[in-house]
Amino acid sequence: MDIRFGDHSSFHRAAIGMVGGSLLFGLALHPVTPLAPLAGGLLGIAAGASIAHGKAPWRMLAAGAGLVPLFVMAPSWPMLAGVGSLLALGLSIGGPRGMRGLFAMALGAVTALIAMWCAMRITGARQTMLWPAWITTGAASAAMGMVGVLAMIPRHLSVALDPVQAALKKLPATLDAEVKNLCDRSVAIWNTTKDKLTDTDSGRSLVRDGVLKTLEVAAKSAEVKLTGASEAELVSRMDNFDKRIEAATDAEVKTQYTAARAALADQLRYRSHIRQGQERLVARMHNHVTTLEKFQLAATGLEAARASATGANQQLDELSQSVAASGEALAEIELGVTATAPEGVATAAT
Repeated sequence: MDIRFGDHSSFHRAAIGMVGGSLLFGLALHPVTPLAPLAGGLLGIAAGASIAHGKAPWRMLAAGAGLVPLFVMAPSWPMLAGVGSLLALGLSIGGPRGMRGLFAMALGAVTALIAMWCAMRITGARQTMLWPAWITTGAASAAMGMVGVLAMIPRHLSVALDPVQAALKKLPATLDAEVKNLCDRSVAIWNTTKDKLTDTDSGRSLVRDGVLKTLEVAAKSAEVKLTGASEAELVSRMDNFDKRIEAATDAEVKTQYTAARAALADQLRYRSHIRQGQERLVARMHNHVTTLEKFQLAATGLEAARASATGANQQLDELSQSVAASGEALAEIELGVTATAPEGVATAAT
């Protein structure tokens, strides 16, 4: 699982704007109403979100709509929950959509409710009774803005499953040592690339797909196992049948020994074909992984040169084609090995 927090600067602007805006609005409304901490906090949270993400008229309108029940209705938790929902609606404008958007709205409503609770706890606390009223109002408003920052987290937090790590966990434990080493190298390439290239960079997707192909082929290669007698044993048995065929005087006996020897020859040929396919597969994996390494080096090392050197883009394009061609060739080799493996294994077992 890959958890990332993006666009830090916007989050920082929202945090500063919410705390500062809540403080200023609270102090400005202090001479007007005893509900200044709550009203100032609502307006300050909306103002901070506007500073960070725009849409100020709509956000301030939502906060203003939340002030109406605050002033015309008797205080109650259901009423405050409604006020928080109106504020959350304003904060969600221009934010994530779908299920993530619904979660952001729910979190915004809960956050607003908790923020108002914190403000009321400060204004009603025994420790603040001796404070000047304007200081208590300012502290309560600022605290409400601090808590309100939590409502902006869904905009910046992204959670994604790493398909490479998932594929790595599915690799069989019986993987050949050389193939396992190639898999480790390809995963190391991905771990380096995903940190240096952005999610929108096509090179990042290309490396990810190339690494996934390496792991997929490695997993399937582990399914191809040579079973039955060894080559040395097959050769020994064939020599034995040759002697028996030569010594046989009965035609039926000679026919059966000849058929048995032919079956052993088929097994020997199948084993040789499977072993050759495995060797080709490993060789192709080596070529594929080294091509990925070359592309990784170019993509990360020449990224800064893209703006000033036209040759950098051309080189990356050529390497992209090499990675894609290498992946296709690897798939073809894989299909060639797995297509003949069942016949060879089945024949060897007879």
